Amino acid sequence: MAEIFRRIHALGGCDASEQFDRGWDAAVASCEDVLTELTGISYDDLEDGGGADG
Repeated sequence: MAEIFRRIHALGGCDASEQFDRGWDAAVASCEDVLTELTGISYDDLEDGGGADG
């Protein structure tokens, strides 16, 4: 699960126009929100070395 979160988080920050970039980052954040809702794990939880990977 931690690797899935890391890969989705890495999708953010595309090199596009500012308007597209904001929309893209919002979409990535929405995916992260769904993962957090379903698993109870946030990206910030992974910063300390990964936590449980299930």
